Amino acid sequence: MQPRTSAHGPAGLGASELSHWAVGENDAHLLLEIGNLLTTKLDPELLFDTIAHVLRRFLNLDRASLALYEPEHDEFEIVALALHEGSRLGKGWFIPHRGSRAGKVFDSCQPYFSTLGTDKTFFEDLPLVSEGMHFSVVIPMVVDGKPIGTFNVNRRHEQELSNAELDLLSRVANQIAIAVTNSRKFDSIRRQKEGLRRENAYLLELTRTEPATNLLLIRPSMQTWLDRLMTLAKVDATALIGGETGSGKGILARVLHDWSGRRDGPFVKCDCAALSPQLIENELFGHEKGAFTGAHCRTIGRFELAHGGTLFLDEIAEIPLETQSKLLGVLQDRQIHRVGATKPIPVNIRIIAATNRDLPAEVAAGRFRQDLFYRLNVVSLHLPPLRETTQDILPLVNHFIQAYGRKLGRNITSVSPAAIAALRDYAWPGNIRELENVVERAMLLNSGPTLEIGSEVMGYPPASSSSNSRRSSGFTGTAEMRTLAEMEARYICEVLDATGWRISGDRGAANILGLHPNTLRSRMQRLKISRPQSDNRAASGSFRSRN
Repeated sequence: MQPRTSAHGPAGLGASELSHWAVGENDAHLLLEIGNLLTTKLDPELLFDTIAHVLRRFLNLDRASLALYEPEHDEFEIVALALHEGSRLGKGWFIPHRGSRAGKVFDSCQPYFSTLGTDKTFFEDLPLVSEGMHFSVVIPMVVDGKPIGTFNVNRRHEQELSNAELDLLSRVANQIAIAVTNSRKFDSIRRQKEGLRRENAYLLELTRTEPATNLLLIRPSMQTWLDRLMTLAKVDATALIGGETGSGKGILARVLHDWSGRRDGPFVKCDCAALSPQLIENELFGHEKGAFTGAHCRTIGRFELAHGGTLFLDEIAEIPLETQSKLLGVLQDRQIHRVGATKPIPVNIRIIAATNRDLPAEVAAGRFRQDLFYRLNVVSLHLPPLRETTQDILPLVNHFIQAYGRKLGRNITSVSPAAIAALRDYAWPGNIRELENVVERAMLLNSGPTLEIGSEVMGYPPASSSSNSRRSSGFTGTAEMRTLAEMEARYICEVLDATGWRISGDRGAANILGLHPNTLRSRMQRLKISRPQSDNRAASGSFRSRN
């Protein structure tokens, strides 16, 4: 049997030629049931399974499938309906656009039916014949004048479909097309909702910290800044904060947000130094589905997350020059382009940037764009290092004692004079962040009500009081972290010794340390702490870390 022709060529009967055929009573029930699926079955998997069940009840078909067009790869994905197990054209298989029946029908938007093997050989013919199929009908699925795929029906015998059957299949294809479109929209909304849920959780996590204002107000050196900060917070202008690592630039940025008219909006932080040059653009601007390999869905970047609020770009000097030009465009136009997108997205944000580098020197060296520096340097603030504001040390120490006292279950009421002298005499190359680490470590090692801080707590000899020696303490971050790990391991071993190496339970080490037993086990594994094989004590006491 040769393909039938119509006014549209050898594509089979057109929709206008099929419309005059009446639909029987059973056919009406079929259309009604499929119509009900449009509003009751929105999940893609459930929708296709239910349609297959309905088709098997009403139609004498040996095989039926949907081929949905995927424009990204210019091919059709097979969605299983009524198929054999192990079919070569089963669920998850793909058909090329060119050289396939699905592609011919998709392009013409007209049905095509014929006996397999009697006309031009298409891509699908050989697999279908191997399954014992002899007759093929491919019907376009069109929504709002645009094809979205094809409805494919096959029979093992060569009996020609009647015009009434063809009319019915065309109507079924139209209804399935609507159902598929609704299902895809539902799936897209579901994915977006899940993305928003994750983003909301991310934002909530960022805000579950102690109010930054508290840490700012307890510093005597900041009291002269308050009037200026309140004025700058109300000005919705880009701000640039300079200062050494650990001096509190992030805290100051949070205060500017909390005191501004954007306080009810999100405060989103992006640590530019923690992102590779390949990822930073995607992290800032987001990407569209299919923008690159692995981009399976649309992702919202930090700029869109911060819409209506403040975006804090920490260590902005680490941004590559190529991304700097795009950031300059955002500052000028207040619009972003997701990676792979063609339309701009307006954003309503305030940008606060921070750096520990000398940006004018970076501009002179060609590592930072001069025009971007001018755009960022509308409001400029510079935080002094802790060694120049020694009056802040004791208030900050008391603040950290209260914070970690609750966390560690310690009741420390005072700081010894020797500890105060040691803290004030040290150069603090890591500034406030380093001071916080030292206080936490001292609280782990102290058991009494008075905080003592000696060289074993500092992890290195204190620098002399001269300004030159303060700037050349020779301290490195690696040494600090190694010492902190050793002190933590030593204290954990002391608690384990006191509890007979019992980890869980009311009298276990985890309860004393305020940790979950699994958390303590993980920490012991990380610190290479193991129970001794004998009662022999090492020369270093009960400390048994293998470091």
